[in-house]
Amino acid sequence: ALYHPPGGIIRHAAVVWGYARGVDRMGIEIHPHTEVQAIETENGQVTAVQMDRGRIKTGTVVNATSGWCSTIARMVNVDLPIVSHPLQACVTEPLKPFLDKVIVSATLHVYVNQTDRGEVVIGAEIDPYASYNVASTLPTLEMMASHALELFPMLEEARVLRQWAGICDMTPDFSPIIGTVPGVKGFIVDAGWGTYGFKAGPAAGRMVAELIVSNKTPQLIEPFAFSRFYEDRLVGEKAAAAVSH
Repeated sequence: ALYHPPGGIIRHAAVVWGYARGVDRMGIEIHPHTEVQAIETENGQVTAVQMDRGRIKTGTVVNATSGWCSTIARMVNVDLPIVSHPLQACVTEPLKPFLDKVIVSATLHVYVNQTDRGEVVIGAEIDPYASYNVASTLPTLEMMASHALELFPMLEEARVLRQWAGICDMTPDFSPIIGTVPGVKGFIVDAGWGTYGFKAGPAAGRMVAELIVSNKTPQLIEPFAFSRFYEDRLVGEKAAAAVSH
């Protein structure tokens, strides 16, 4: 068993909007619903990004596109050792508060927690196939429900209101890729976080910013270099998330 007293739950959407407001105050522009169509290079150096809303000249691109990072990397002829898998979850109707912890089972590969609105959130491991499809599936729902009932039999009458899926970027050693890539100057990767990395995001972002400014890889992210897959220096993190690995 594992006991993690500092663990908690945070509203991910609220955190992202908080980041957005923060960078907006710093004068940084955010362009939602904007598709990157191509990344231009010249003599091995990033020079511009072509989007469906126009073209931006730049010498630096950070690929932090999680499940779609491989498709972006191919725009500069880089093959990332990443496979994208769907990850599904569901939420029940609101119930009276009974759970103020996150319960995770490494045996059943399921996690259960309750929101402040009373909804019970149930999640599972990644789907056992590679796909970019974010449609929910009945077999996964049945698996999540049956495993959750083994932990909480009293939920057998609860109705599931919503089910959804996201795309996870899985590396061979379940650790992220952070830093530059060989052969393409100005192209930086911060991807491969798989099913975790939410809390580590700010630290990774700070290190990537330092890399861009100093043109030197900070010591903290050196172990996560792209080159580790060719140098037999894997960083095994399979135990980092008991549910999905």
